[in-house]
Amino acid sequence: MKSENSKLLLGLVIGAAVGAAVGYFLASDKKDEIIDQIGEAVDKAKKKISKVINEGIEELDTAVDRVNTLAHTAIARVKADQTGGEV
Repeated sequence: MKSENSKLLLGLVIGAAVGAAVGYFLASDKKDEIIDQIGEAVDKAKKKISKVINEGIEELDTAVDRVNTLAHTAIARVKADQTGGEV
């Protein structure tokens, strides 16, 4: 029960903080400047995230290629052992 109450309280505090930030934003004379700054930050984040995802995909492709090579080598060795031949 304590955990549920603390989660509720935390949610209320976060909601109040977000509400205060929105209120400040709406009352601000610099709305357009703030919107531009947020847009720029979002664009930078999207570029960074895209770069990290692409790097991760490349690393994953490399790992898959290595695993495939190892698997094919292992299969060839097993077949060679079964037939008494060499790889």
